[in-house]
Amino acid sequence: MSIVNLILINGQEITEHGRTFSSSETMTVNDIDLAGGYKRRFYKDNKKQFQFSWKYLPSLQSSSVDNRKSQAYLVALGNIRGTVTLLIQTIPDGAYDEYTCYVDSYSETLIRRDFSTQCAYYDVSLTLVEA
Repeated sequence: MSIVNLILINGQEITEHGRTFSSSETMTVNDIDLAGGYKRRFYKDNKKQFQFSWKYLPSLQSSSVDNRKSQAYLVALGNIRGTVTLLIQTIPDGAYDEYTCYVDSYSETLIRRDFSTQCAYYDVSLTLVEA
């Protein structure tokens, strides 16, 4: 069984281990009153926002369900000050939609440490906003 790859961040496949995903779009508009009594709306800037969250995400890539990048990569990603490239695949075996984003927020909560495997488990949330 193959797990469908949904996202790549900076060219790296991110694990689907307990992941939820949602996106939204914010629009910035200007309304202008015209001389004839009508209004005209100008759309200035539409930005997409992507929210990811993982439950019980291991710190080690080898401990994730699909051996893709996990918490250790995401915490490094949360410290990036510039832009990141986000690729989202919405249809299995389909094309990727590409977005240039910045990291708006990153948070994690330590759930458990397993001393025998040297792996820790976290609840992680990551928000990316289109640049």
